[in-house]
Amino acid sequence: DLMMQGLMLSDARAIALELKAEAATLAKKRSKERQQAASGKGASLPQLEIEVHRHSVDLRCGRHFVKVGHAPYAKLALLHRRAMPAEGAPEAEAEAAAVEAPAWWSTEGSPGGAEIEAEVAGARLSAQASEATPDPRAAFHQRLFALLLRYKTLRGHGFHAAIAPAVWRVLTSRLGVGFEAFASPLNCYLPTFGSGFSDVDGAFGSSGSFFRLKPAQLASGSCACNPPFVHAILDAAAARVEELLAAAAAADAPLSFAFIMPGWKETRAHASLSASPFLRRAVLVAAADHGFCDGASHQRADPLRASPYDTVVFVLQTERGSRKWPADGRFEAELRAAFAASVPLSSAAERQERKRKTPRREPKAKRAGGGKPTEAEADSDEGEGGGGGGGGGGAA
Repeated sequence: DLMMQGLMLSDARAIALELKAEAATLAKKRSKERQQAASGKGASLPQLEIEVHRHSVDLRCGRHFVKVGHAPYAKLALLHRRAMPAEGAPEAEAEAAAVEAPAWWSTEGSPGGAEIEAEVAGARLSAQASEATPDPRAAFHQRLFALLLRYKTLRGHGFHAAIAPAVWRVLTSRLGVGFEAFASPLNCYLPTFGSGFSDVDGAFGSSGSFFRLKPAQLASGSCACNPPFVHAILDAAAARVEELLAAAAAADAPLSFAFIMPGWKETRAHASLSASPFLRRAVLVAAADHGFCDGASHQRADPLRASPYDTVVFVLQTERGSRKWPADGRFEAELRAAFAASVPLSSAAERQERKRKTPRREPKAKRAGGGKPTEAEADSDEGEGGGGGGGGGGAA
């Protein structure tokens, strides 16, 4: 990647080695902190502060600051409640915020339900401050902060873009997709998904890395596979999909994968999937004819972004899978229409372009102790919160 940006091989290697050494140093430090926490010794961390605003929920721990829109906050609260019922909101809160589950896992969401979740959080925080009562959402907020900080630290929101809800509706209704191979709690559309960080994602329902799932867990069913657009990950994901399909075919089991990737013909993934004996249909969508959910849609007002590449959807199925979930012409027509509906509005595209060209400004969030915003704060002040993720891209 560095050489693609114009660096010489020697310079790129030097930078890579420097990054590797720094990563090893930080990993050693974090490992020591983890061992300290596991031993029962209290960690010397600043108190986690939460503020509920009109468009976002802000979380701060020391100099680290993250934010999430109301609708994504509500979705994450529900995912956490499902995955960790012992840590979730009290039953009365769960009933007060009850909304039909799929509404939480779409960009449209349920504004009313999202506001209820945010209002409940704000009321609990106010009660905690005035009455010195414990916050029943403390465990959720701690896990939420860790989750948001992990994905913020990765940067590169483009690697976490997701297919839009309109596309998901076609995949679930036509192909019966029930599992996302690559996602995160922030961008998942379905409550069952694989992701790269089980330590922080597991509390929100992640099954762990797609590459580490046991074959028995993917022996049958219908899955969507939308890996980060990185050559090595795309190639490895395609190889794993082929292996799983071969095993399912040998067992005469119905298995289906909708594999979404850029139209990069130079990759091994594109070549192998194009020639796969399990290929039932390949749908190529021009870059100008579709968009994706932004990888930072959990904290931005405009959730959709234009696609910089053509996108191809490979539908790969065993014989029984193709009979159960036919990828016919009607499916392709609906899929193309769904992608077309995912193009961001011209007004949103203009706002995104202006934002890209505008220097970062000081965030509005209150800073403990005053002073200039930290780099973490400035980097987090993107948009006004709001839109929720559609699911799909995720970490490897």
